[in-house]
Amino acid sequence: MKLAKSCNNVFRLGSLLLLIALTAPAQAQQKPLWELGIGSAVMQLPYYRGSAAERGYLLPYPYLIYRGDFLNIDKNGVRGRLYRSDKLVLNLSLAGGVPVPSDQNGPRQGMPDLSPTIEFGPSLDLRLWNKDQHRGQKLWLRLPLRAAYSVAGRDSAHQGWIFAPYLEFSRESYASQLEYSLSVGPMFADSKYHDYFYGVDPVYATPSRPTYRGRRGYNGSRITLLLQKRINNLSLSAFARLDSLNGTAFNDSPLLQSRRYHIIGFAISWILSQSDKRMSSP
Repeated sequence: MKLAKSCNNVFRLGSLLLLIALTAPAQAQQKPLWELGIGSAVMQLPYYRGSAAERGYLLPYPYLIYRGDFLNIDKNGVRGRLYRSDKLVLNLSLAGGVPVPSDQNGPRQGMPDLSPTIEFGPSLDLRLWNKDQHRGQKLWLRLPLRAAYSVAGRDSAHQGWIFAPYLEFSRESYASQLEYSLSVGPMFADSKYHDYFYGVDPVYATPSRPTYRGRRGYNGSRITLLLQKRINNLSLSAFARLDSLNGTAFNDSPLLQSRRYHIIGFAISWILSQSDKRMSSP
């Protein structure tokens, strides 16, 4: 309940900042090729999508922005640009997931811990709308298809495929140094992907946790809001994501406790150095 209220407050704040951003003029501006610094993030999220238990993270991290012709590292993650035209970009999409411990009194009690996951694959990105020549506002259709791997030390194993298309509207105000993006879309995964998170092998079955095998199909839908404010050498960010798991292919899994999934995060970064060379955003 507290998390839902916090998420509601974040979206209210986001709505206010969006209105402010929409009234700010867009101006052409180039950015440094790279920026280096340090940062720290605070996040609150469930153990896994569908878990009723949650936990917080305090994560120090190196701050790195790179705006190359091929490689891009920014607020959207790490992307390798394989092809680019005015309307079409072929990127390399990366994502990941945190480890899932076997909780002491939850639905995974007595089951093995889940290793962290890394996902990568191609993403075909179509620019549907561009408001003006300064590229202050853009609407993208992004079509990432990623292979998932669990990572445990030197060992890794393929854990299926996920297809997560989404619409993304972004706005950048150079005058106020405020950026935001709002994205929404469904997700789909194969049976192996769903079985990794929601499957129950016979050896771990109990009267309240029957054997379950994942099925391919609908993985849920999501809406994500990202806000970023630059103040001199400081970068302030807020992140909120809400997933709906109603009607998913794993809807009858005994490990599914909640049909809503929330993530809330805040970050502050200090930019210590940047290049003299400037680049235009795509």
